[in-house]
Amino acid sequence: MSASRYAATQNAVASPREIELRAFRYVNGLMAAARDTRSRAVALEKVHRMWSILINDLGSPGNKLPAELRGRLISLGLWAQKQTDLRLDDGGSLEPLMALHRDMIEALESQRGVAAPMPSTVQAFIARVA
Repeated sequence: MSASRYAATQNAVASPREIELRAFRYVNGLMAAARDTRSRAVALEKVHRMWSILINDLGSPGNKLPAELRGRLISLGLWAQKQTDLRLDDGGSLEPLMALHRDMIEALESQRGVAAPMPSTVQAFIARVA
């Protein structure tokens, strides 16, 4: 089975929250493993893309999260995107980005079992970047 078909199968049975968790863990793993310029660039591009997808969904009229929470998440996403651009150019620490993602993971894990909407675009993200 190809990697994309495997990811699609996994996403079909995973909850939206599980897919979000996978996305944050995936990009953190890429950043943690980045040992050279190329792997760092790939990791940062995937972080930027993930946040683009999330920001786009958070700003869409169909998003059911409370407006205040959406605004805060969009602000975090814009900060993360700015950091990806800066870290690509200056070679600085990726730890602040990874810490944000760990916080997101912790928040998502604390909400397990609580129904929450999640965009299908994030599900598609995992299939595209895997």
